[in-house]
Amino acid sequence: MLNILAGFSAKALCSCHFISDRTVRDIVNHELSIATWANHAIDNERQIASTSALGVTRHALYREGRGCTLVSEVDIEDLMSSASYSYQRDVRPFEFPLDTLDTSERLNMIMDNAFAEPYENKKVNTRAVVVIKGGKLIAERYAPGYNQDTPQMGWSMTKSVINALMGILVGQGTLDIYAPARIPEWYNQTQDPRQDITIDHLLRMSSGLYFEEDYSSASTVNQMLWTKADAALEAYSQTLAYEPDSLWYYASGTTNIISKIIRNQFQDDASYLSFPYKYLFDILGMSTAVMETDASGTYVGSSLMYASARDWAKFGQLYLNDGIWEGKRILPEGWVAYSSTPSSTTAPYDFYGAQFWLNAKHPAPKGSGYPEPWSGVPSDAYYASGFEGQTVLIIPSMEMIIVRLGQTLDRSLWDMGSFAAAIIQELD
Repeated sequence: MLNILAGFSAKALCSCHFISDRTVRDIVNHELSIATWANHAIDNERQIASTSALGVTRHALYREGRGCTLVSEVDIEDLMSSASYSYQRDVRPFEFPLDTLDTSERLNMIMDNAFAEPYENKKVNTRAVVVIKGGKLIAERYAPGYNQDTPQMGWSMTKSVINALMGILVGQGTLDIYAPARIPEWYNQTQDPRQDITIDHLLRMSSGLYFEEDYSSASTVNQMLWTKADAALEAYSQTLAYEPDSLWYYASGTTNIISKIIRNQFQDDASYLSFPYKYLFDILGMSTAVMETDASGTYVGSSLMYASARDWAKFGQLYLNDGIWEGKRILPEGWVAYSSTPSSTTAPYDFYGAQFWLNAKHPAPKGSGYPEPWSGVPSDAYYASGFEGQTVLIIPSMEMIIVRLGQTLDRSLWDMGSFAAAIIQELD
């Protein structure tokens, strides 16, 4: 656990400093509150962040185009000598037009409440809120130290971006999501039951692979993210615990397997590394977007992407537009419907699609651990969701996107459903 903690801290320190341009003191005091007692340092010349805790030292390296990579199971000098991202970005300018209506006093109050700190010993830490309706910017607010250009961590919202990248490849005719995933290691034995796992199973979190999604222990997910050079390898090396498509279980590892499948479609690293930028971010005008790789060079699709609140809103708007951007189809026809359709393995509660959460139409039993529907939010709503309260909420029937970014360590302090319902009531 000490190795995991030091790894998490070094990686967060690196990304927040080199991507979000925050000071070490600010990062340690706010992002690394669980490890303020450790020693944290930045080498700006070599672009390395380091955390030392009780004799354990971990490093993370920033490289242009790859973000920060945690040094795990490899030599840092080898990472430094590897080629950086070489694709010259060609970002198409795009900004949401401002709504001409005056912001109402009630909407201002709702926004104020999102940034309020009503608790004596705990922090809500909302850092950004953006509201888009009808393709126009209706409301926007930032915490001190953040603005419309500050890249912020999406955590598991990155899973929904992986959904988009897979959709693009499907649209190009490169992949069939209903065909076997064909991980080479699953074919070492002719009778390996993992050969029956499809990309569709992975997208809908119903692969049946064993995985521990527990962030409080030395679990599979913590080992994968903070101690391994190859996140996908850790994930697809797991045994089959259930028959594919028989049980829904949230597992970050399945998304990293998808990320590896995406990488395997490219002949060289340059083509792979440029793919999300050339075919998604640059088209949408997401100039602040940065996806980060592990030490093996694969994007950590489960968890590691930064973008400004406005850029996260652009991503949501693409799905609201049924995958079309400024008249050009980016995602194949039917992909958005597939992504926002309940998985059969979540029936009858209908809370998950394909790397997107759904505003479940049927409440799950109390204590089940499954999300409950957000009262006051239309049933067609679906959303990308990440650790500490990151959300891109997409509401087709309202033509609305609501983005909330922050660092709420105690999720019970932030009620995204009530916040969204209040905005919806005011703008309906």
